[in-house]
Amino acid sequence: MSSAKQDTHARLLTVALRLFKKHGSGVRIEDVAREAGVTRQSVYLHFGSRAGLLVALAEHVDATGSLAQLIDRIVTAPNALAALDAFVALEADYNPEVYPLAMWLMRDRYTDEAARAAWENRMEARRSGTRQLVQWLERDGLLKPEWDIDTATDAIWALASLQVWEQLVIDRGWSKERYQQHLGQLLRATFVK
Repeated sequence: MSSAKQDTHARLLTVALRLFKKHGSGVRIEDVAREAGVTRQSVYLHFGSRAGLLVALAEHVDATGSLAQLIDRIVTAPNALAALDAFVALEADYNPEVYPLAMWLMRDRYTDEAARAAWENRMEARRSGTRQLVQWLERDGLLKPEWDIDTATDAIWALASLQVWEQLVIDRGWSKERYQQHLGQLLRATFVK
């Protein structure tokens, strides 16, 4: 990608993020193009569709935030239990960072096809990471025998979901530390031998 094309791509993502944070999923390709000073066709050339823009926007938030560093703590953990602790820390640290964007994707995924595509893309990435963690627990002989990899993956993915975080931290006022402590205790007590 040429430097000018990269600059336009980055500007479109920056503008789209600002507009979506301010107006939610009602933002149209035309709105992003007008605000960025480009044609509507230019937005389509960069992202292919509105769904492509939303997926790229979610990936942009992941790439420019602390996610890579938090994931690195999991994959470089010395053992599966330390990786589980790093996973819980990731949820406690990253959910507040991604919440503004995720909030409207989560809300609008039932009525907006592009929001649904972006939400499903992010959820599949989270589920895949959760599965790798569960496989590590299994490999180290730490996964309780009543759990198979698929079921444990689904359960941990749900327990560590943004929705549960929102209910405990936003709705119930739990601190980050309280959330992290109790989620960690719950996952260890439920899934680890």
